[in-house]
Amino acid sequence: MRNITRPRAGLLPALRRYLDLSQTDLARLLGMYRVRVAEVEAGTRFLTVEARDALNSLLAALPLATRQALAVAPAEALPPSPPLVLAPPEPLPRPLVRRRHLATQELGRVLATLAPLEARRLAGTARLALLADPACPPALAQDALFAAQARLWVGPTAEATRRLLLARAAGLRAELAALAAPPAEAGS
Repeated sequence: MRNITRPRAGLLPALRRYLDLSQTDLARLLGMYRVRVAEVEAGTRFLTVEARDALNSLLAALPLATRQALAVAPAEALPPSPPLVLAPPEPLPRPLVRRRHLATQELGRVLATLAPLEARRLAGTARLALLADPACPPALAQDALFAAQARLWVGPTAEATRRLLLARAAGLRAELAALAAPPAEAGS
């Protein structure tokens, strides 16, 4: 009978989110089936000693601060707070009310598009740092898709898209702030 051990609650999902791995990707790195990863994450099964050793070698290649953060990471990360839009001090003319509504909707769409790009950018940076570490597990270092995705997520096309979305969000926030300002200050 093989020895089994239980990972800390939330560690596998937190690690998967940090490196932007699917359950299938993590299962491949740990030498197990995707279903087993899902069962471990649900708390209905345990990791085998072999899978636990593979997980420990993967974690050992991460910076200490990252390992500590992953150890206490909640099972589900909280979504980012919505942007604050100040209410105008007095009623706006109907065309400005409509424009404020449209700008608020557009800002929501831009931020919704930006969020996964930011997450992938952070995951890509983490992946590249992990691959550059001499302690990187061989299974991970030999995974061409893992590295290719990381380079794509931090590459020039992704960065250009990110910067354009950030500029658009800044413009929409400025527009909303101008619409929220009292009429005497709006022209200044």
